[in-house]
Amino acid sequence: MARRERRDLRVLCLFITFLLGFSAVMGRLAYLQLVRAEEYRKLAEDQRSHLLELKPKRGRILDRNGEVLAYSMDCYNVYAISYLVKDVSKVASELSLLLKMPRGDLENRIKSSRGFVYLARKVDGSVAEAIRARNLDGVGLEKDSKRVYPNRELACHVLGYVGIDNVGLAGLELQYEELLAGKPGKAAMELDARGEPIPGVNRMLEEPENGRDVLITIDAQIQFKLQDQLKKIVVDTGASWGAGVVMDAQTGEILALGVYPDFDLNRFPETKPEIARNRVITDAFEPGSVLKVATALACLEAGVVSPNTVFHIPPELRVGNSTFKDAHPMPKSDMTFDEVIAQSSNVGTIKAAQMLGKEGLHRFLDRLGMGRATGVDFPGENPGRMPSLGNWTDTTLPTVAIGQGIAVNLLQLAVVTAAVANGGYKVRPHFLKNEGSEGREEDAAERDVVCSPGAAASLRKMLGDVVTFGTGTQAAMVGYNCGGKTGTAMKPSPRGGYTKDYMATFAGFAPLEDPRLVAVITLDDPSPIYGGLTAAPCFAGIMEFALLRLGVPLSLNKINTKDMVGKQTR
Repeated sequence: MARRERRDLRVLCLFITFLLGFSAVMGRLAYLQLVRAEEYRKLAEDQRSHLLELKPKRGRILDRNGEVLAYSMDCYNVYAISYLVKDVSKVASELSLLLKMPRGDLENRIKSSRGFVYLARKVDGSVAEAIRARNLDGVGLEKDSKRVYPNRELACHVLGYVGIDNVGLAGLELQYEELLAGKPGKAAMELDARGEPIPGVNRMLEEPENGRDVLITIDAQIQFKLQDQLKKIVVDTGASWGAGVVMDAQTGEILALGVYPDFDLNRFPETKPEIARNRVITDAFEPGSVLKVATALACLEAGVVSPNTVFHIPPELRVGNSTFKDAHPMPKSDMTFDEVIAQSSNVGTIKAAQMLGKEGLHRFLDRLGMGRATGVDFPGENPGRMPSLGNWTDTTLPTVAIGQGIAVNLLQLAVVTAAVANGGYKVRPHFLKNEGSEGREEDAAERDVVCSPGAAASLRKMLGDVVTFGTGTQAAMVGYNCGGKTGTAMKPSPRGGYTKDYMATFAGFAPLEDPRLVAVITLDDPSPIYGGLTAAPCFAGIMEFALLRLGVPLSLNKINTKDMVGKQTR
């Protein structure tokens, strides 16, 4: 009996052990299938599938005549599914030769992530084919695109550039990101054991929408000529940099905008930030005598002077605690206002401004947009700086009247010059040619009038005399009459006062009889320092080319200018 009881006891123990083990297994199975089912389902999906973003093709940027300035071409990204790479060292070694990357870097990338990791971006198709032929475990290819700028430096400060993810980072690439970028799509990609896509099992979740082409106002030929002229003048004069803009005086369309030194857009990551900066739009500076255009227009519009008003020009003029002088001797002591502007007399300009008064000058400069952004369709415009009327001292009026103590960007000078050229209205500079109101000429009723046609016409004649017998004779062209104003401004010191460096500028328009274009050129610390000897001839070179390029008729009665070579012009 005892033996049977012991046997039954053993059977019972075995049964209980089996029951406990079975219960444990069933409990574990229930835990995995019920409690952690979603977690393991997701893990399984992650191992065999990958959610792929389908990148749209970025739109092209075209010049006003349809020439391609920026486009996107197909390329590939190399990726790895880390847990599917069986021999990391071998895979890294083979890819190192193809991608021209250190093997150690590739090994670290593969090991650093348990899932999807990029090994290289934007590789050419030939490299991608070589990788595909190796059939490496866990390594795959993803189709992508990269931005190409076929003309390299051309319009580099206008176009801007995109980042590794094809997102605009600067310039018009950034400004019109929404138009150019398009909308990405999505697809579910099934992977095999090696991490390669399984043909025929991808699921399209959302179709990508390609970006739109953008037609801009830039003329590639005029742009090339401007950059070429800037390079030449910067090299010849030893200036730190040069910048310029060519704009339609009637519509505000920007035909060319350049800065030198320039850079290759295809290699923008290697470019220093100060080189990539669009100084025409993002920088403001004290313009000097070129701003006498605004002062003269204000005085003519108010009727306090006429071109024939005579001013006595003493050697110096005391205002408050400051003394103002001319940069060079005037040809005579009594000068008409026309001659004052032609010879760029500081003393004569200040006397005219005093007749207008600080309220009148401030009000007119505000009407012209000084101290406010022009509204150009470009990121990061510097609005400049104009002292508020409440902060004007005894010396603010004479200082501002001759273009010191006020800061502007080059586009603001172009807008002022255009108002003189087009008969008295303010244009809005713009780059976009084919979208919205930016690409069309404004109706007359929509124009922001800043002065009367009569005042503008009087000043056009006076600025023509600047080129005929004044400080701007070297702006004269062979086939066209033109008008404009020179400027040579002391650069302010961060510690107060002024340095011994200068900004040399010329702002002008042509043809004089019926202005079509305006152009502004400025140079940072050239030698010689005078705008009439450096910026003015650069203006002539680009302006004549642009007018001929656009088929503008030559001036019928070409004015001969006096020989002013060697004269220290301001």
